[in-house]
Amino acid sequence: MEVVKRKKIENKTKKYTALEPSESVLNNNILRTITFSLIASISVLSMSFYFSEYSDSTTIRDVGLIFGIMVGIIPLTIHQLKEVQRRDNIDRNMPVFLLALLSSVQSGANLIKAIEQAGERNLGALTPELKNLRANISWGTPIEDAFENFAERTGTRVSRRVTVLLEMAMKIGGDVTENLEMIQKHVSEMQNIEKSRKSALAPYTYTIYISFGVFLAVAVLLTTSFFTEIEKVQEGLLASGSGTEGLFGSLASMEIDKLESALFNMAIIEALFGGLAAGKIGAGSYVAGTKHVVAMIIMAVVAFNIPM
Repeated sequence: MEVVKRKKIENKTKKYTALEPSESVLNNNILRTITFSLIASISVLSMSFYFSEYSDSTTIRDVGLIFGIMVGIIPLTIHQLKEVQRRDNIDRNMPVFLLALLSSVQSGANLIKAIEQAGERNLGALTPELKNLRANISWGTPIEDAFENFAERTGTRVSRRVTVLLEMAMKIGGDVTENLEMIQKHVSEMQNIEKSRKSALAPYTYTIYISFGVFLAVAVLLTTSFFTEIEKVQEGLLASGSGTEGLFGSLASMEIDKLESALFNMAIIEALFGGLAAGKIGAGSYVAGTKHVVAMIIMAVVAFNIPM
């Protein structure tokens, strides 16, 4: 009978510990999102380039290029924003979790019991992970493995740091209350440093947007002023029948549509690389830059389609 119970506990533990991030539902959703986005994006791009072969205008190709990029980026951007919100929520509630542990320990509970009690509190996105941690501990999983699974499922540097410190506090022993107070202060200092880092790097993100805006302004001025004047000269040359002769004859063969298309493509390229750079600077991740890429592409599309 005891062997049967032990096997049941081991099966439950294995079922839980299998929920590591690499095999979790979350990462499966990421893989499905990326796969769907890539297939849809490649399909749209292929169709746009195929149909553009039967048209003298580059509009079909340009529209297909933009739509294909957006189809590939927007689903990943939405997923990334949700994941960033989840992790930020976990980090914001981590000091509250530590205060709850400290309060329970001061009331006479041991650290394991305090963790179990903290799982009953409303701590936003941290609550489900605490319940999983509590279930893992109750099923007899070693503390080291339980904390490791908790750190991997939460997926933030703060939570990993906290689990390491809590594990060390349990192994070393001593005054648990004092250890928890030190951990809580350490986490608060880490969050303050992260806020300071984001505040210090925010101007560099704005600089990328400003430079992109300047490029768009110059491109719009060229297409609405300079290129229109060239078209007028071309019309005058055709009307006079002078063709490529004379002072402005070289302008007759200039293809304005291709110049506008080149400027538009340059804006899209700058939006891609500038957005990724803004994400790396602001949030420390290129993936976080997808929202900046989408914003800049929308700015480019609007700028090149404003009637002047």
